[in-house]
Amino acid sequence: MPENVDLKQYCQRTIDNDRVWLSSTFRVKLIKEGIEKAGSINQLGRALGYRSRVHPGWSIRQILLGKQPFPIERLKALSEFMDYPLEDIMRHRTQHGAVTLDSTRRALDACGMLYFIPR
Repeated sequence: MPENVDLKQYCQRTIDNDRVWLSSTFRVKLIKEGIEKAGSINQLGRALGYRSRVHPGWSIRQILLGKQPFPIERLKALSEFMDYPLEDIMRHRTQHGAVTLDSTRRALDACGMLYFIPR
């Protein structure tokens, strides 16, 4: 690596490549289908490799609500679990700023999942 490379930008780019924001409509639909296939949000969390004893679905809930992006490894696990090609999922990748509370609320409403919106 050259001496004059800005490591801060390099590290940020690496971090951004390891985390994936998906459009609200697609993200909610995909997670809803995953929950239906797994049987519960906790079971989906376990299928994706989350190991919390109390609530393995907590990170799934945070991703569902648009509060955090998918780690790429968990997204690959979801792709395999759902038999959904990762390339097709990545077509719905978006910027963090495009994921808003309003877009998430509309997507949850469209999928009949308003009970996930915090009060």
